[in-house]
Amino acid sequence: MRVGDWAKNFGVRVVPSEQRPDNPPGDIVYRVKDIFTTRDGSWEPSDQPGARPQWARDTYLRPWGAPDYFDDAGGDHNLFARVLDLDGQPVKRQDLIICWSDGLHLLGRPDFDQFIKMTMTPKEKSGWGNQPIWNSFSPERGEVGAWCWCPRGAVDVVVGGGLPNNWHVSWFAVWQAERRQGGVVVTPDGDNGSTTPVLPPGDLLDTVRSQVWAAAHIVYNRDSSFAVYARVHNLGAPLTNEINIGGYRTQGFAQGIVYAPTGQWQSINHTSW
Repeated sequence: MRVGDWAKNFGVRVVPSEQRPDNPPGDIVYRVKDIFTTRDGSWEPSDQPGARPQWARDTYLRPWGAPDYFDDAGGDHNLFARVLDLDGQPVKRQDLIICWSDGLHLLGRPDFDQFIKMTMTPKEKSGWGNQPIWNSFSPERGEVGAWCWCPRGAVDVVVGGGLPNNWHVSWFAVWQAERRQGGVVVTPDGDNGSTTPVLPPGDLLDTVRSQVWAAAHIVYNRDSSFAVYARVHNLGAPLTNEINIGGYRTQGFAQGIVYAPTGQWQSINHTSW
């Protein structure tokens, strides 16, 4: 998964489908593939906060006249979403993407649908859906945007969309379908010997994680800024507890060392060992 530097700095996070409060079932799960931002609707090079990364322009911006021309790319205070199937082709169902601004926890409520503020229908050409948003927040004070958005179904959720310092920033997220991976249940003797992939329920997965962390003598907090950042950036298992060093807090993971100035979690980053 690629996450633009400004999206990281603004505190965006991805909640895997298995960690959602509602734990949606399904053999196919939609994983976040890319997240990035643009500033003032521009895709040109810029050093302004929120400016797009080069890889985003190279991957997604399409010129006028192209069969998948991205006509809404200049939206300057929007949530954007694009959903790809197993073959990498855009999914374009009506009201495919949902958006809400009152917290991830609402997914666990039986009346969740009443909290959906907006829906997006991907466009026929580009495959992108979008909705304007209004919500200012201050990354410098450790705040994050109020908006959550995702496709319907068994999907990862993007949390933290909004307008940092009321700048005109748009957020782009791309999901792609994959077959859900999990443990393997072996059939008893006398059956046909086939194996069936299964994934434990979300609460059981959380228990498994906490026990494994405890066995490694590491304090478990799946919602800590460092743990969430490590999951988003595929840094693997934690190797140390969080450590305070010279005004910074750090934690070692298998694929890198996560660090941030103490109390400034919006500035979280990582480096190699």
